[in-house]
Amino acid sequence: MAKASQTNWWPPWHIGGACLVGSLLLGLATLNAAQPASKSAAETPPPVLTLDEAVRWTLEHNPDLVALRQQHGIAEAGVIIARAKPFNPTLEARVQGAEGPRSAAITNRVPNEHLLLFTVETRSQAGHRLRGASATLSRTDWEIAFQEQTAAVRVVRAFHAVLYQQEKLKLVEEAVRLNELGARQVRQLADQGKLRGADLLVAVSEVDNVRRALGPGRATLTTARTELFRALGAEAGAFELRGPKEYAPLHLDTEQLQQVALEGRADLRARQAAVSEAEARLRLEMANRFGNPVVGPIWVYDPTGVHTFGAQMNVPIPLYNVHRGEILQRQAERDRAVLDVRRNEVLIRQDVQAAVARLRDARAWVNIYKKEILPNLQKSLEGIEKLFTEGDPGVDVIKILDLRRKLLSARDGYLDAVWELAASVGPDGHFVGLAAGRLRPKCCASWGRSRARPGQGRARGRNAAGRVDRDSRHASAVA
Repeated sequence: MAKASQTNWWPPWHIGGACLVGSLLLGLATLNAAQPASKSAAETPPPVLTLDEAVRWTLEHNPDLVALRQQHGIAEAGVIIARAKPFNPTLEARVQGAEGPRSAAITNRVPNEHLLLFTVETRSQAGHRLRGASATLSRTDWEIAFQEQTAAVRVVRAFHAVLYQQEKLKLVEEAVRLNELGARQVRQLADQGKLRGADLLVAVSEVDNVRRALGPGRATLTTARTELFRALGAEAGAFELRGPKEYAPLHLDTEQLQQVALEGRADLRARQAAVSEAEARLRLEMANRFGNPVVGPIWVYDPTGVHTFGAQMNVPIPLYNVHRGEILQRQAERDRAVLDVRRNEVLIRQDVQAAVARLRDARAWVNIYKKEILPNLQKSLEGIEKLFTEGDPGVDVIKILDLRRKLLSARDGYLDAVWELAASVGPDGHFVGLAAGRLRPKCCASWGRSRARPGQGRARGRNAAGRVDRDSRHASAVA
């Protein structure tokens, strides 16, 4: 009788999700500037695609990300607008004609009056505007980074799903081969009169029972490949997937992982930048509540030929409207932004706790299969095949086929356990968010030390290519 595969089978892609994606995003090369979409060969994934190459290719070519990065240019233009003076000077000129009796002593028939007026901001409105625009730019860059993390998680999930479905289909095909081989052997023994015809019918029906899973398996694999194409942002291409063979296990220190997440999650950083943005808007509204004076020089050439010089000042009187409603709106927006930060912090802690618990359960599940169930079934199969070879009258082909079916079912369950472990470490768990959270935009490299100051918006912003800084110190902390 043919022997089943050995129990030390271990899918080559098994659980490299989080650490690989985290280190990849930390060491990701500078992204190219967004270019109009083209159907050149450069936008086709390479023929052999590893997990890190899939994530890198997605971050560089995914059309959703390419379009999203244009938000940086919009926010950067807001910084330029904030630097500009909001009010242009006003030139007011009055030219008149003068007529009258001789006693009026008119010597100038064309009297003139000219005023050059400037609106002056006396309450640091320019600084508040620039701080608000810089905070908007920081928030936009962190939101882009978060969407990059989300795209990376999606492509890792799709990558693992394809490998998982490939392994499931291979397992079904192997089960078909083993049952066909067993049916042929039963037929030979039945022809020799060593087995009954009923045994042959059972063996043949087992082949048909296993073959019915081939169609759904292939359909599921096709669906997984389609999702991978969508995650990559690729229109077409034929490539072979190569998953990681091993990974460095995460140390399940919940408090440390929570601290890393609170420091590096891009969505939390975006909410923190939104607080600075709302605070700057509140201060600007409070500074504008009394209005701005208008001042400037004045020159008058009257009908008697006398030249007069001086200055004019127009000061608004906040008698009926001091913008109280607008200020209350800005205060509410600031308070809501602060509460959003607190809500995100709570959610992140909950995410880490849930991910750690899920990972521990998945590890225990895999270890039971790897160390107990699969070795025991393989040992039992080898023992019963040996007894059958020795001619033990209590052993027949049906019992061997039944034990093989149990072993294949256990391998299928083991594959599910490995998939659960891969999901808990990477795409479906929250450790990817922890590791990928260190994708730090340049504009936010010093976020948290001080709020944006006037003149810093350009230096603190992303460039047009959407470049990101890499924090190599976090790689060792997470891995």
